[in-house]
Amino acid sequence: MNEAERKLATATAEFFKLHWNIASLDNPPEWKCWEEFLVGPVPNYQHGGCYALFAGSELIYVGLGASLGGGRYSQHGISRRLMAHVLRADDSNPQHTYRLLDNWTNTTAIWTLGLPKCEYLAPALESYLIRELSPPKNARV
Repeated sequence: MNEAERKLATATAEFFKLHWNIASLDNPPEWKCWEEFLVGPVPNYQHGGCYALFAGSELIYVGLGASLGGGRYSQHGISRRLMAHVLRADDSNPQHTYRLLDNWTNTTAIWTLGLPKCEYLAPALESYLIRELSPPKNARV
């Protein structure tokens, strides 16, 4: 884990200290790295939550994927948001791969944090992380 990833984890833990009821919800969720980047399903694709984009060792963007979706993508908040703004299916490759959209070609890693029991916390977490970490591609909140 590099320094930016540690800062993301630490800031998230601080947020959960303030807003997570461990007695009724068990342990808070943790960030998951998309290990096979651009291949196969995005971690937490089926949940609402947040995602973090990295360029090398720098956190460049924190986003929100809290929509419940619709049609065949119902309940796919993080995946739906990434597919709308960051990724596209790579139809030239039959192995379920993706390509980055032009604005995000320097992205080298995507981390996700799903909030299956309490998606309503996702906008607050996104705002908190942007204020604490100041990713360069996020507007200031």
